[in-house]
Amino acid sequence: MPTEIQRQTFETFQQVPGTERALKAAKALASGEAKFIWLLIYGGTGNGKTHLCNAIVREVRDRGLDVKMILAAELFSLLREAIKENKTDEMLRKFKDIFFLAIDDYGVEYGSDWESAKFDELMTSRFMTAKPTVLITNKDISELPSRISSRFGDTKIAKAVLNSAPDYRSKRKEFN
Repeated sequence: MPTEIQRQTFETFQQVPGTERALKAAKALASGEAKFIWLLIYGGTGNGKTHLCNAIVREVRDRGLDVKMILAAELFSLLREAIKENKTDEMLRKFKDIFFLAIDDYGVEYGSDWESAKFDELMTSRFMTAKPTVLITNKDISELPSRISSRFGDTKIAKAVLNSAPDYRSKRKEFN
């Protein structure tokens, strides 16, 4: 695990105005105290969404649960690579079966029809089997495919929160 990711915990998260709801939801899900098992955190770049995702994964792992975090672009690269050996379904099955899955940077990838279909297949499976899932994106919820946004709108199992904080990477010294 890279050093920067190792430092990304709830304790090291620099809370600024606009991050309150995302932080609260992330902590609740990570601790197992949330009434939801699906979490969408969306908002602009550089406002701590990935930090929260890493903190969730770390805490879930510390609780002894099977958890995996992957960048969406990396997920699609793995699936495309698996085509060469006719193992795409097998690779996708691994992501369907993992107990707790966190996908970061959804929407950064190219978004081909094939990728959209595979992503929908993955999310449908995880939704139908009620497996905890986190999705992090810079896209607005209105820009997500309707089948994805609809699932995160299901308040029986999901929560969608806007992280409205500004990009504070360039101002990091201000917050340290």
